Amino acid sequence: MKILVAPDKFKGTSTAQGVADTLNKLIQKQRSSAFVRICPVADGGDGTLHTVIHMLKGKIVDTKAHDSLMRFQPTTFGLTELPEKNSAIIEMAQISGLSKLTLLEKNPMLTTSYGTGELVIEAYKRGARHIRLALGGSATIDGGLGFLQALGAKIYAKTELPKGASGQHLPLIVNINLEPIHKNFKDLRLTGLADVRIQLLGEFGSARFFGPQKGADPSMVEELERGMTHFEKILSEASGTTLKNQRGAGVAGGMGMSLLALGGKLNLGFDFVADTLKLESQMRGCDLVITGEGMLDASSLEGKAPVAVALMAKKLGIPCVAVVGSLDPNIIWLNEVGISKVYPLFDKPISSDDERVSQIPDRFNEAVSRLLKDFPEKS
Repeated sequence: MKILVAPDKFKGTSTAQGVADTLNKLIQKQRSSAFVRICPVADGGDGTLHTVIHMLKGKIVDTKAHDSLMRFQPTTFGLTELPEKNSAIIEMAQISGLSKLTLLEKNPMLTTSYGTGELVIEAYKRGARHIRLALGGSATIDGGLGFLQALGAKIYAKTELPKGASGQHLPLIVNINLEPIHKNFKDLRLTGLADVRIQLLGEFGSARFFGPQKGADPSMVEELERGMTHFEKILSEASGTTLKNQRGAGVAGGMGMSLLALGGKLNLGFDFVADTLKLESQMRGCDLVITGEGMLDASSLEGKAPVAVALMAKKLGIPCVAVVGSLDPNIIWLNEVGISKVYPLFDKPISSDDERVSQIPDRFNEAVSRLLKDFPEKS
């Protein structure tokens, strides 16, 4: 039996590589006759940097930048000569990420994307001209305001803006001039790698859909929605293009909008990773594909790795199952995307400080046992 193990990370508890290694060891232990190939994947969220740099044989660069609360912190980005010469990979979650904050620190009114802009500057100084920004896992809903500020945009507001402008400052913006960025970074090509194709405004937009998980209470959500609506008008005028209806503009708390305003592109992170991994070629000839992530829910359908893996397997006529941290019981589209069975470790989402963390090894073992019973060795 040939099995491809292609999971994403379990956010907060394990990397994609760690999940793939665990599943591989348990399958080999319980069914030694199986031929297992592991291919950890990413979709533009946490873990994309190391997955991509490992694949492309690039270099991880240690540096410092301001986190989403403007604390100067150690962080990393990647340099590589592929797929274009003078390329870089920056993972927004590494410096402006939600995982860098404690529960009490999460507040998208106060968090800023400024540090992500600093990493772009640092990569550019080191020769990078094609920069891909993995946008998943951000702590921010600032529309990329802090990012543009760090890159040198001239921003005019009703009151003087602090260094590291954040979500609370969106309604104060009067005008913005992007020309200094174009002048100082003439040959820069920016591409956002999105883990979800989220719209900017509305029920499924950056504030209302993702605000609560980033620490926003209902009043904050509506204030951020109003601020984003205002800022979009200013930024659309500055860039000469209407941004609010462009698909993906709302990714990373509106960072997608700022990348589009600078003439950048937005691609699905999974597509880039899958092409680089030659995932479809690795999948051909397999009898089973196993994917997974920390939480399989409605957002998984918007471009996240497990659904994308399953759709690829479905196209090739290969059964696909998912081992996940937890499963939203309300989702009804699993068979439609090619996921025939799901093996959740827990009935509710789990984080790194959860007391259930100690149970994870046993739960993985139980999930693999159930999975292999459902897919017996062919005679």
